[in-house]
Amino acid sequence: MSEFPWGILIVADLFLGGMAGGAYIIGAWSDLFGKDKYRTLVKSGIYTSFVAIVLGLVFLVLDLGRFTVAPLSVLNAYLRFPESMMAVGTWSITGFMMVSLATAFLWLLKGNRLVIKVLEIVGMVLGFSTAAYTGIILSYSRGRLFWSSPFLPWLFIITGILTGLGLAVLGIPIIAKFMPRLDREFAESFEQRSTISKMLKTVGGYTVVLVVLQILAVAFFLGSAWGTSGVSVLVSGSLSMFFWAFLAVGLIIPLGLGFYTTWMAKSENTIIFNSLVGFVLILIGGFIIRYVVVIAGQL
Repeated sequence: MSEFPWGILIVADLFLGGMAGGAYIIGAWSDLFGKDKYRTLVKSGIYTSFVAIVLGLVFLVLDLGRFTVAPLSVLNAYLRFPESMMAVGTWSITGFMMVSLATAFLWLLKGNRLVIKVLEIVGMVLGFSTAAYTGIILSYSRGRLFWSSPFLPWLFIITGILTGLGLAVLGIPIIAKFMPRLDREFAESFEQRSTISKMLKTVGGYTVVLVVLQILAVAFFLGSAWGTSGVSVLVSGSLSMFFWAFLAVGLIIPLGLGFYTTWMAKSENTIIFNSLVGFVLILIGGFIIRYVVVIAGQL
């Protein structure tokens, strides 16, 4: 992808940034309104959001390619606030990263619950702005009609929340199996199949809603951008294989799995297996849609 100014490293940054904001929103929302029923999902969303946003920044620095030559050049992104959209986004992402780190530490150290809830409210706002920024920064690119659609930021927001939900759910078994000492509650919770399956059954209903919203966002985005070369590249051009794979892998199959898990599945193992497979596919689809949108806008 070296022929494109914005290549695979930027795609990875946008994907991880949106997913980080979504994971934090899921974790904070579950804590504020879940009545203490989804503690592992809350903490998984908070922990994984910080890891994702840091990894995203690593890819961004690698893409800049100037860190080893002129390390202080990265600070230029903070200048011209609030006139520059890039400066606004940089400050927003920095604030989100700091709040995410502080929230994660307080959960690990069992800090004051009131302070945690206040941070979570602030973090949800910053997480939403971080997820939105991944689409807004494309919309502000001059001369790219395909990216100028007003629905592009909403597509990235919904994708970020959906993949963030997937990251938060998948983080539970990952932490339970590979990092049990980080928080023993994960291992204890994951061993209680009935508790986990009940939570995943509830989460499946929200997954169905989010997938339907993402389908609508894709439809509105393509409809508003119809007639541009980007749409033809996606639908029938060089990126069509990736785009149709996204529709199948990232939307249709997870929608079917979510519907079956929520309203038809009875076995605890089936619920857990279907949920985890569905969210892995959602993460794959979330990366693909960002890839095709970023590349199609430059063709």
